[in-house]
Amino acid sequence: MESGQAVSLEVRVVPASHMATVAGEFESECGEVGSQKIDYLQAFEGERSVGLLGLEWSAGGNVWLCGPKIESQEPKASQVARALLAAANQHIEQRHVNLAQVMLNPAQLIESGWYTDFGYDRVITLELNVRTISSEETVHEFSPPQSDCRSILYATEHHVRFSKTLAASYVGSQDCLVLRRQSDPETALADYRGRGLFEPTLWRLFQSADEDFGCLLLRHHADDASLEIVYLGLVPPFRRLGWGHWATCIAMAEAKRLGCRQLTVAVDTENAAARRLYAHCGFWCFAKKRVQIRTFDSQAIAPYPPSPTP
Repeated sequence: MESGQAVSLEVRVVPASHMATVAGEFESECGEVGSQKIDYLQAFEGERSVGLLGLEWSAGGNVWLCGPKIESQEPKASQVARALLAAANQHIEQRHVNLAQVMLNPAQLIESGWYTDFGYDRVITLELNVRTISSEETVHEFSPPQSDCRSILYATEHHVRFSKTLAASYVGSQDCLVLRRQSDPETALADYRGRGLFEPTLWRLFQSADEDFGCLLLRHHADDASLEIVYLGLVPPFRRLGWGHWATCIAMAEAKRLGCRQLTVAVDTENAAARRLYAHCGFWCFAKKRVQIRTFDSQAIAPYPPSPTP
């Protein structure tokens, strides 16, 4: 039980000389950094370190928080966490970031309460899905519903088309609506591109006749021998016509080509259509995560009710 006495705490930015040591403690949470920049905040009581918090700045200008990690058996854990989160919010406001997010396990109720108290009150529940790609399995690209469909690889000259199609795919979508309302397509593309090693051959734009109707963004995690569906979106007239199945088969074929053992995707639990699609394609849910969000510009999006936690 925490002591009711106030604790004298000081929060400092971890200097570059100590970054490697601190980063090891966050390896499982901050994950693959690539070109991202991460800052760490460290709480001290006197000269004794009592807690850490990571700030992962995205290429698109948003931020993910990692932690807080409180020293084991620390009797004043709540005060330490609140000091770290208060300092984090000051750093975020100074950087003029509009969107801050943290991903927690549903069982992390205490940590969830700390974030809620600091304004992280919009909630998305994600299902983490995986499909095994066997070395013996033959993966065939599913025939497109229309013969005039083209799959176009990302290139600089196609960037505007990717951006416009991404924005159009948000219309009427059930996928992470809070993030979509807050994040313009250029910010989203910068975030998708900035995480890990960007491979243009793993981004596809779909065109039927003279109309761009969807996009598939993949990320290769070579160390894990896995391929991730970062985003799959279709414009409204092309939904529920078999195009999602076709695009998912393209992703499976890419995973096979790259020698990956698995294909993964995170799905908003509110997105019933996507959940049905991936279940039909052989994916299964291996974990759930709770994403809590704070917006630092109250006029940026309309109020949106939190999703229920399963």
